[in-house]
Amino acid sequence: MKTSRIFLFRSATPVILILSLLSAYTLKAQNPTDTITEQTKNQIFNRLKNFKFGFYIDSYYNFTLGNRDDVSNIIPFSSNCPVQNQIRLNHAAIEIYYTAEKVRGKLAIQFGDAPNLLASPDAQFIKNLRQANFGFRINKKIWADFGYFLNPIGYESSWAVINQLSTVTTGGYFEPGNLLGCKLSLDFNDRFNGGVMFGNPYSLANDKNTHMAGVIFMNYNPVPALSLSYNFLFGNQALIDADIDNTIYYNNFIISYNPVKPLTFTGQLDFAAQTHSHLPPDTNKTATMFSGFVQANYKFLNHFAITARYEFFNDPDGFSSGIYYIDGKERGLLTNGFATGFEYKPVEFGYIRIEYRYLAANKDNFVFYDGTSDLFQAFTLTTGIRF
Repeated sequence: MKTSRIFLFRSATPVILILSLLSAYTLKAQNPTDTITEQTKNQIFNRLKNFKFGFYIDSYYNFTLGNRDDVSNIIPFSSNCPVQNQIRLNHAAIEIYYTAEKVRGKLAIQFGDAPNLLASPDAQFIKNLRQANFGFRINKKIWADFGYFLNPIGYESSWAVINQLSTVTTGGYFEPGNLLGCKLSLDFNDRFNGGVMFGNPYSLANDKNTHMAGVIFMNYNPVPALSLSYNFLFGNQALIDADIDNTIYYNNFIISYNPVKPLTFTGQLDFAAQTHSHLPPDTNKTATMFSGFVQANYKFLNHFAITARYEFFNDPDGFSSGIYYIDGKERGLLTNGFATGFEYKPVEFGYIRIEYRYLAANKDNFVFYDGTSDLFQAFTLTTGIRF
């Protein structure tokens, strides 16, 4: 018995020595790139420091008034909070930003009621994409970017968290949509910046075309309390197979004044003209559209704010809003109204809002409550976080 044990030990000794040598060789010969060294960690962290990640979640409830005969559940001309009398999800979004000395990128993916509402059937592939673009620094003051961009036209956003009032005006609903193409941005100095954009416009509220459009944008801060913005879009809005061009010239003016720290006044005026878009009998004439709003926002006690807004929208030839029949006559949409809201921010990145909105269309222009009324009223509760 002892002899066999000695034999087994002697027989196993070469094998153990060989395995030990192989293990030592493997550890010694291992490629440094197969392990996470301090240098690799530093490279990873150095790259991650240029990234910023964000999340946005917003829910809402609309309590509409006077909708007894309404069998639909979608509120007309809504950029967000579109469904009435239900607790719903407005947005659930993920944001990724990359900013370095000579390159940058933005990606925002969104889900919820608002993206579904604003996506036309032939643009479903892009409804969940809020923006996706990248750019390079040309020199100290110039950037060139490429991809899918937010349109600079308009003070309001379909993302309620960016607004002082969650709901968007009728004029904001009909403003031009995002643009797929390229952008050149210039920072002239600390007070003045601007740029140009060219590409395919995606007006998701109405449709899209495959003609190119251009945008010029400028922002000026003559004093810290005052900011002025001008945005101009031009291009052919007709579908690609149309026989007649519908060239639009869309002007957007925004002014924001902050006389004292808690108080901000905001005003916006949109004026658009589009060729070959007039109502009969002379459809070759140029049609026009006006819209805008004035708004005051007052913050107090660090966590609270109140906001009031008056809005109007007038598209007499209906080239933007479509045609309605009033007393047997054709006309585009005409609305005006007001909204008031109260906001509580329990934390810096979260909010709870309650607002009341009143909107009136042209007399006997039954565009609300499933075509039964020319008046619309609702209380809207929204709450969300963005960090």
